[in-house]
Amino acid sequence: MATTTDTQSTAPQGGGSGFERLEALLEEWRARIDDLMVQADLASKDISEVVRSKAAVAENAYLAAARRLREMPRDAGANLDSMRGGFDKLIDDIRQAYQSAEAVIRRGQSD
Repeated sequence: MATTTDTQSTAPQGGGSGFERLEALLEEWRARIDDLMVQADLASKDISEVVRSKAAVAENAYLAAARRLREMPRDAGANLDSMRGGFDKLIDDIRQAYQSAEAVIRRGQSD
């Protein structure tokens, strides 16, 4: 049950519009959260409950970011930069919640 996920990524590399990069980043976090839920299912019951509650925070932040991205007009262009600050905050919230849940799993493995 390794949890060596790179949580420092802030944006996917490569081409594409800013909107497409944000979509790809959200998909990356969705996969990480899904993996975390699998790890929670495999953990002992007491650890699993803590991880699930922390993962729920990450999932809620993900859902808020996904909703905000869906509400952005695809031709946001210049507006994308101004909206990026709020979106970056949501991504940071996802990252922090994910890291908190991941830390619980690591602590549980060392016990």
